[in-house]
Amino acid sequence: MKLIRVATSEAVQIENGFFWSDEFDYKPIEQKQQFAIDGSLIIQEGKKKAGRPITLVPANEGMGWIKRRELSKLQDWSALQDEQFTLEFDYPHDNRRFNVMFNHQEGAISNPKTVKDIPTVSEDDYYSATLKFLEL
Repeated sequence: MKLIRVATSEAVQIENGFFWSDEFDYKPIEQKQQFAIDGSLIIQEGKKKAGRPITLVPANEGMGWIKRRELSKLQDWSALQDEQFTLEFDYPHDNRRFNVMFNHQEGAISNPKTVKDIPTVSEDDYYSATLKFLEL
């Protein structure tokens, strides 16, 4: 998969070993329930227009790695305010595209650590991290 910065068309390749951990947790309908004085149920519903979380976590210990140079680029991009991106899946069975921004409220890039558990010596060393976005 890859993340494309809309403003410049720059792209960062993200290994396909990431798993969308909250893909099926999202509920597109918001609902409020309350009871009236006479005991009848009042239900208000509305469809959410945006804000679906997309949390990408390493699928297991041997997958979901990202090179230090790419993680640094994502860190730089996450510091840009109001920036929009396209998250593009490129699995053989899944070519979906999502308009996203970094989810700062939940920690846009979290749990970064080197795969080898030693300090990096190269921009090509691999990290494991969780990437959090919001669909727009």
